[in-house]
Amino acid sequence: MEEEKDIISIDFGAFFKILWKEKVWIFVITALFTILGLVYAFSLREEFTASGKILPEYQSKAGGLGQFAGLASLAGVDIGSAVTGGGDAIRPDLYPDVLKSTPFFLDLFQIKIKTKENKEMLFSQFYDQYILDNKIKEENKKLKYPISNQYIAVSYQTENNLKDLRERINAAIDKKTGLLTVTVKMPDPVVATLITRYSMDYLTNYITNYRTEKAKKDLDFLAERLDAAKGKYYNNQAKKAQYSDQFQQSMMKLQSADLQRERIESEYKISSSFYNSLLQKYEEAKLKIQQETPVLKVLEPPVVPNKKSEPKKAIIAIISAFLGGIIGVMIALIRKKNYKQVLK
Repeated sequence: MEEEKDIISIDFGAFFKILWKEKVWIFVITALFTILGLVYAFSLREEFTASGKILPEYQSKAGGLGQFAGLASLAGVDIGSAVTGGGDAIRPDLYPDVLKSTPFFLDLFQIKIKTKENKEMLFSQFYDQYILDNKIKEENKKLKYPISNQYIAVSYQTENNLKDLRERINAAIDKKTGLLTVTVKMPDPVVATLITRYSMDYLTNYITNYRTEKAKKDLDFLAERLDAAKGKYYNNQAKKAQYSDQFQQSMMKLQSADLQRERIESEYKISSSFYNSLLQKYEEAKLKIQQETPVLKVLEPPVVPNKKSEPKKAIIAIISAFLGGIIGVMIALIRKKNYKQVLK
């Protein structure tokens, strides 16, 4: 008997009667919340979202230079070591992190853009005017720490700007298709499109430079060593020819002359071997740069959006009306302790 008393039942008949009785309160509260939601929606700044898609390269390094293997072997160049090198220097799933880096945003502030009114300005000026509405405190623009080449120091205002831009500029990679999508949200549709294109170009250039930086440094080093080896090789070649011309008609065979000839021949062979070895490595390095250069194809370029993406006024109004309805029902049940008629 005691367990039955603890069970709470709901009288739905009484519940609907109370709703009908208090319908005016419920309607007024729902309408009030709906109006407040619409006022809030219309007070929000319009935002436009532009997007573009990049198709990154997905292939092993062995496939990158396979087409050159036969041609290179004919020239005496072995590209096996270059082909069997390690994996990619940067994985495609890390590409989105490039567009979250502080250097990217600091470079972004310095580029020139055009608004939908065809006004040309720096992006930093656009950000201050169209996003911050020029509401910037002078004390927040001051650097707290001195500028140095050893670290990056930004003002408090710039730090907040970077946080906001990390929400506005995004990149995501689809693990199934491998497509990299870059999206940018801005108050101006033209600026959103320009920033999307800039972000895509920055990403492709960053990845290309990252992948080829080591190979280019190796190529430059080999070029310097090759020039030095070439000069030494040509110098020894000239000595050998001059010595041969000097003693080829001489009938005297002196032991000192034979020793000098051996020394010249030895230096010539060493310089020739070293020069040819460097020349081969130099050609391998040039082919390696071709192999290291990634293929990043723009599959879908950004297009200026005609419709705003935010705010979604209809959704805000529906959510506001729903919340107003729930609160209206709760007030209707609380008024005059009507809930006692429902809960038994």
